[in-house]
Amino acid sequence: MADPLVDVRNLGVRLVTGQRETSLVDDVSFTVARGEVLCIVGESGCGKTITARSIMGLNRNDRRFSLSGQILFQGRDLMALSDAEMRGIRGTGIGMIFQDPMTSLNPLHRIGRQIGEGMRLHMKLSEAEIRERTLLLLAQVGIPNPRTRIDDYPHQFSGGMRQRAMIALALACSPALLIADEPTTALDVTTQKQILTLIARLKDTYGMGLILITHDLGIVAEIADRIMVMYAGQCVEVGPVRSVFRSPRHPYTAGLLASMPAANRGRTERLPSIRGTPPLLAEGRPQGCAFQPRCDFAFDRCAAMPLLSADDAGEGHLDRCWLPSGRLAQRDAAGEMRR
Repeated sequence: MADPLVDVRNLGVRLVTGQRETSLVDDVSFTVARGEVLCIVGESGCGKTITARSIMGLNRNDRRFSLSGQILFQGRDLMALSDAEMRGIRGTGIGMIFQDPMTSLNPLHRIGRQIGEGMRLHMKLSEAEIRERTLLLLAQVGIPNPRTRIDDYPHQFSGGMRQRAMIALALACSPALLIADEPTTALDVTTQKQILTLIARLKDTYGMGLILITHDLGIVAEIADRIMVMYAGQCVEVGPVRSVFRSPRHPYTAGLLASMPAANRGRTERLPSIRGTPPLLAEGRPQGCAFQPRCDFAFDRCAAMPLLSADDAGEGHLDRCWLPSGRLAQRDAAGEMRR
């Protein structure tokens, strides 16, 4: 990809507690172009949110965390910037929609005041201009009667309206990159659809790159250009969404896709599931492939850590697995693989 908007290279995040260090994110690399949607999926605790927070620089001054690697945004290494320079990037360059708007919005300040805060910090606008732009943003995100709702407090908004207000706040300074961390959590199905449609429309309107963190593979199929699958703090598969959905190369990705509800399943048919549970990284990273204890295809070579690699198709589809491409549903000829 030529000149990506954001280029994350070998990102590592370690939790430091006393004399002990725990790897939470290990050797994660990906790019996002302007106008592109990258969806990051994986079970809870796999490192999705902490990766997003690292891009925003929200854990850079937390002594509990040790970061390594590079995060290039429009050619600048965010990890090398000063705190003042990073504050200039947040909002104007990168905006973020957090998972829970009730805890992200300040209950003591009116909605309009919070949306306008970034404009006061980064844009040379008068109070009247800030108010007019805030009204425009509220209208764009679908808040009814914005002139009467702009002075409401967060508790006066419904869950869906609070999430819309969070989207308006994230877009206030027209960022080039938007990060949405499970923006439809705890919303009803109808509101989820409305919020995702809204984010997709605004992405096109503003020409932004979008990183969407989600558990819902149905959302991924509908909105993503590319998908990155994370497990135990690592990227185990990344590629164009059609390629990954049609030909998953990592057993974990295949397990996630197999567990999706389908219209042609019988009403009494049980959904397949992945046996076992993810490793507790606080107890140390497993040797070799972290998915090995849960994998139906593990064999002797899985005791060593595989590298993220591509096949010869040249379509940007990479996986972190010793299993040869196209052999996911087959046994090894020598009988080394177990099911």
